[in-house]
Amino acid sequence: MANPLYNEQAQNGFMSQFNSFMKNPMDYLVQRKINIPQQFMNDPHGAVEYLLNNGQMSQEQLNSLMKRAQQMGIKF
Repeated sequence: MANPLYNEQAQNGFMSQFNSFMKNPMDYLVQRKINIPQQFMNDPHGAVEYLLNNGQMSQEQLNSLMKRAQQMGIKF
C-alpha cells in the first residue's frame, strides 16, 4: 500500500514537508489521509506503532524518514 506521507516527502523535499508538519502536525497528516485515532494525538510513539500495525507505513519507510531526520540533527 502506498503511503501518501512517504511519497510526498520523497517528491517534494523533506525540509519543506517537515516545516509544514511542524506548524500543525495533525492537520498535515489528515490532509494526506493519514488517520491517527484521538488516543494517539499526544503520543508520537503510539502513533507510529499504530501506523506500522495497520499498514499505513512500512518499517522501511519509517527507517528512511528517521535517517533523514537524524541527518538534519533531529534526535529521537
